[in-house]
Amino acid sequence: MLSRQFQIFMHVVECGSFSRAASITYTTPASVMKHINALEERLGLVLFERGSSGVRVTPAGKSLYEDGKKLVSEAQNALKKAKNIKNEMTTLRIGSSFLNSSEALTNICARHKEHFKHYKFSIVPYDDDRDNILSIIASLGERIDLLVGAFNSRKMQACANYFILGSYRLCVALPSGHPLAGKRSLHLKELHGEHLMMVKTGDTEFLDDFAAMLKAEHPQITIEETDYYYDMDTFNLCGQKEVLLL
Repeated sequence: MLSRQFQIFMHVVECGSFSRAASITYTTPASVMKHINALEERLGLVLFERGSSGVRVTPAGKSLYEDGKKLVSEAQNALKKAKNIKNEMTTLRIGSSFLNSSEALTNICARHKEHFKHYKFSIVPYDDDRDNILSIIASLGERIDLLVGAFNSRKMQACANYFILGSYRLCVALPSGHPLAGKRSLHLKELHGEHLMMVKTGDTEFLDDFAAMLKAEHPQITIEETDYYYDMDTFNLCGQKEVLLL
């Protein structure tokens, strides 16, 4: 951080000669002398008295040296502080709830940990009930930096940016005693005569199109709309009414 000329000046004072300073700085006595001459010319000061027996620091040079030691110390501390900041780990606060666990993201980070050497993770619990979820997403960066979940809602997309980690097929949640429970896949005809609860139309284009298709091609399925966003009350309601949940 300090100039090469100034560093050589400090070495000459401490060593008492150009030749000894040259050995420390891995240069030649002639090069040391050249640096000192240039420094003196730049400062307009005589820093050393030259003689046949060597060099002797002048009062001006001694004053500069004493203050220079403070500069060297401050420069070393400043550099150390800067390196510590560079090596500081950034904490990412990941939101996690009962319905939207952070596990999907933390598992990805664990598999690719070589890319996250300078990050540490803090799991922040939150309640994602239907009344609060939009405000939580809108406040990302305050208490929570990122969270994982379904992100098809127009209102959600207006609140925050997102990165696609993956996609899922539509699934149907059923009561454990339902005849269709345990099947790995379903045909829509198998849902004829059933009550199917799903988010109300108007906020998610994909689900709006799916609901329109069901009404047009499978009117035998009774659609019951709930709120735009699911929460634990949604699952409890389905359990109490023994209806299916999309």
